Amino acid sequence: MAVFFNTAGAFNFSQYQYMIVFNTTGDGKTPSTDTFQTNWDGYSYAMVARGNGVSTYAEAVQFRRSNSNPHVPPVWFILGTTPQTFSYNLNANGTSTEFSILAQKRVLSSPAPSPSPTSNVWTFNAFTTQANNQGTWTFYDSMGAGGPVDPQYVCCSPPLNMLTCFDNTYYALDSNISDPAAQIVSIEIANNPASAPCSQ
Repeated sequence: MAVFFNTAGAFNFSQYQYMIVFNTTGDGKTPSTDTFQTNWDGYSYAMVARGNGVSTYAEAVQFRRSNSNPHVPPVWFILGTTPQTFSYNLNANGTSTEFSILAQKRVLSSPAPSPSPTSNVWTFNAFTTQANNQGTWTFYDSMGAGGPVDPQYVCCSPPLNMLTCFDNTYYALDSNISDPAAQIVSIEIANNPASAPCSQ
């Protein structure tokens, strides 16, 4: 699969990290910025672009939730990848406002019992959060009309059937984020399933 993440201004990795979060459980819930109200429902895996102002990189992450206390933030578990299974292009459009990640879907799984994909129909959301944080985030933008407060998008993440070919662009509903580097413009997701490859 391929993901393209677009912002209104050039990325600022000193202040922000950029992530697309997938819910692979099939329960239809969309990852939200209201994490404490939803007990992190919808957080299965993420593709995250991070940096320190000097260098930048991307990683695949699994969110491991506590079975004993669902109110605590999930553990941020970095998944092992190789250049053949997960690649990152910081400047996919030549203007420093789009990065792309190309990944084999098997990267978004692990030997842990939860939350390995249990469904072929996923939901998603994209977020801008503060840089280099792995837990209780400050959200600066999302796909929702409320930006960092996005209950409008919870009902609206389109289902992604991961057994089919698709290449779709989804536009963020908010345009009032003050910092263009934090403002999400669009997310493009393309899928080419191994079981039924897309025609060239």
